[in-house]
Amino acid sequence: MPYFPYRKQFSRFGAIVIALMMVQEIMIAQPRFSTNPRNISPAARQGAPTDETTIENGQIKVGVSTAYGGSITYMAFLDSKGGKVQTTNMVNNPDLGRQIQIAIYGGPKDYSKNGDPGWVGLGWNPIQAGDVYGNPSQVVSIQKQSNQIYVKTIPKQFAYNNEPGESTIEHWIRLEGNVIKVHAKVVLSRTDKTQYAARQQEMPCMYLNSDYKTTWYYKGNTPFTNAPLDALKPTFPNNYVYGEASPTEPWMASVNDNGYGVGLYVPNNYEWKWGYFGDSGNNSEFSTSSSYVAATNFVLLDHNITHEWDYEFVLGHYNEIRQYVYTQPRPTSGPNYKFSSTRNGWYYYTARDSGWPINNKLHILLEDPENDHIKSPYFFWKGRDTPKMYIRGAFKTQSSSFRLSWRRIEDKVLDRDPNRYTEFPVINDGQMRTYVVDLSQNSNWLNYNIGQLELRSVSTAKGPDDWVELEWIAQSANGPSDTPDVKPPDPPDPNPPLVCQPGCIPIVVKKTRYIMANRKR
Repeated sequence: MPYFPYRKQFSRFGAIVIALMMVQEIMIAQPRFSTNPRNISPAARQGAPTDETTIENGQIKVGVSTAYGGSITYMAFLDSKGGKVQTTNMVNNPDLGRQIQIAIYGGPKDYSKNGDPGWVGLGWNPIQAGDVYGNPSQVVSIQKQSNQIYVKTIPKQFAYNNEPGESTIEHWIRLEGNVIKVHAKVVLSRTDKTQYAARQQEMPCMYLNSDYKTTWYYKGNTPFTNAPLDALKPTFPNNYVYGEASPTEPWMASVNDNGYGVGLYVPNNYEWKWGYFGDSGNNSEFSTSSSYVAATNFVLLDHNITHEWDYEFVLGHYNEIRQYVYTQPRPTSGPNYKFSSTRNGWYYYTARDSGWPINNKLHILLEDPENDHIKSPYFFWKGRDTPKMYIRGAFKTQSSSFRLSWRRIEDKVLDRDPNRYTEFPVINDGQMRTYVVDLSQNSNWLNYNIGQLELRSVSTAKGPDDWVELEWIAQSANGPSDTPDVKPPDPPDPNPPLVCQPGCIPIVVKKTRYIMANRKR
């Protein structure tokens, strides 16, 4: 997302990123580098933040700005921790592509071909702050309470000049001790009703100033045991690094040389990216040097979807950040997916389903059995904790069996070799049944930590109307449990903060219109 004044480096690095984006199965989220000086932020032009709304609680302070589409533009400690951290703004704001914000991605992948020439392969990409031409996204409602900020935004297509993104982004922000809690909601209203492939999102991305250059996380095989952490560090001078990260604890933190900074915690999210852009010499919020961390899980965004989730920012030392995550509800230790009203993070490669809303099951159309894959989100399970898997499904295909493949934690991608899959018989009469996938004798499953699942047909034969329906996938023959594995409850807070309830704040806009640019796609 950042303004990128170094044309030579951009042409080399950007070409690699765009090339990856053009590979169908790797439709990645990415930082948006631009050679366009018009994207310099209003605050950077004026030398000071503009239109900022803030809340604080004696420990930390957070703020949003309408000049940046209502995205988070301010985050600071109010205590220097004995001089170990500055009490100035940590959020990087030189252009409209940084900040702490939500960026959503969809198809078609050539959507941006007539926009800024640096972003031909970006696709459909509204972002919360604004576009590459320096137009901030439209804030249609912003309200402040004593401990809560609410913002509703119509995001701009990043690659186009002042084009609304046929969607709204809302977030509710509140403080609790040294934690900023956010509830987010994305609603799409696209005129193009095509169901495009799922893409990695930035939900959210976090750009901090150059002082916060070290990223700490845990990627090992024994999460939630206080095992030694892993660090990602840039090298200087003039370092530009960007890549995937697959933590096995759902958080990453950008910190300074004393270990203090901000941790992003997204429950049950194990797909991330990190980066560092520039040098380490200028810690100003308007410097183009910054660190980058983003939660980049795949989400299938239908033309009419409503997608809601939660995330938190923990301000402190990276060990303190980790211990906070340890006090939160733990992820499930095995499959616990019920497709009653959402996809629960599942998505497809070449296949598609009947669309949004989800009504008690996924109805998945198989039009290319050789390539149609049904994929789970990333997770962390010990194979031995799930000796049997139960799938409540119905099949109407040309294949007498289906294949369950898995990605081991150490694998970069889901590898479909025989050591990483098993097959189970199915009955193709379209009737809902509970299928048992017996893994109790499979050492390739039991002896490893598992990070992702995939379902696909074994046969490549195609019928005129092939489909699969899934109601749930679970560890128990009785189906998913109503609640995930959780920590023991904490004692109640004698002074509970204002609870963020989506929809609790009236929206003042009576009607939203999207006026598209006059161009052909």
